[in-house]
Amino acid sequence: MIMKQTTLKRLACFAALAVMTGGLAGCSQAEELKLSISSEDVSEDYSMVEADYGDVVLEESISCLYSQINEESLAFNIEKRELTHIYVADGDTVKAGQLVAKLNVDDLEKKLRDNDDLIAQDELLIEETNKLIDYYEGLLKGSLGLKRREEIEFKVSDARQQLDVYENEKHDCERENREFADIIEKSKLYAGIDGTVSNINKSLIGTKPSKGSTVMRIINTDHCSFVSRDKEAFVYLKVGDSVRIDISEEKYYNATVIEVDTVGERVIMDLDEPDYSLKMSTRGNINIELERADNVLTLPREAVHTTEDMTYVYILTDSGVRELKQIETGLMGTKLVEIKSGLLPYEQVILRKTGRYT
Repeated sequence: MIMKQTTLKRLACFAALAVMTGGLAGCSQAEELKLSISSEDVSEDYSMVEADYGDVVLEESISCLYSQINEESLAFNIEKRELTHIYVADGDTVKAGQLVAKLNVDDLEKKLRDNDDLIAQDELLIEETNKLIDYYEGLLKGSLGLKRREEIEFKVSDARQQLDVYENEKHDCERENREFADIIEKSKLYAGIDGTVSNINKSLIGTKPSKGSTVMRIINTDHCSFVSRDKEAFVYLKVGDSVRIDISEEKYYNATVIEVDTVGERVIMDLDEPDYSLKMSTRGNINIELERADNVLTLPREAVHTTEDMTYVYILTDSGVRELKQIETGLMGTKLVEIKSGLLPYEQVILRKTGRYT
């Protein structure tokens, strides 16, 4: 319990000159000095606190924010391509799978179309060449003279070589088209969820965005939860844990951890009882109890001082002098410190100097 020192006095001295007495004949009596003691109340100099019994608790505080959990940041997975098309505006409603932006891949789309034409031509030539080979091989099964047979065999060999050229060209075009199609598909940005477009990065239009640069966000407010991105949340919270989320000294919510997303770097907690009046971006704190000591002698942490060699407090003597007093402590809690020895119950120590004197 914090209180002011009520009986301390600051001593001040002054001298009073004794009144001379006696006759004036030939000599004078010595002055008689009398000491008068005056005191000054110094109770306002310091805030004092008593060593009292209580529970020492060591806690870890984790911050969280009430927000939508269904949201995504959209970015291209390729680079060195100019961003030329954004098909939506901030605030637009989109559906999952909707095309929202596109890079400039006109050159690849033209090459793909040209390759498609070459593939179609090669397929036709391959078909015709195979028919020609079948025809020649049919002739070779008949009765032919040696010279004629040699001529037919040469034509079969020539046709097979040409067939290889057509097939290789077709395979090369198909391989290129697979590569082109992959790049073209990656040049398109689709909404992954139903929601509202937010935070379009218009400065990227006309530039070649780096791989992974966020172009826009899609937000779905249908499902909101408390979300923590504190590193401590990943250490102390697990799926299924029950937590208390303090909004203020009077208001709190009970919630359950439903997801620990290490990739998205967030821990999600659903309210046990939904509160539809709860506003977005409401901040809360979760206090995780790490250690405690119940019904022990305590002081506020502010009153306890520590060096490499010792732990101590300041006390005031009866004469108003501040003195250092060494103590032994136990658990150092978030707000209180366990006092093991060096102080008696309800003994007063200095909490802080009030600043009355400078």
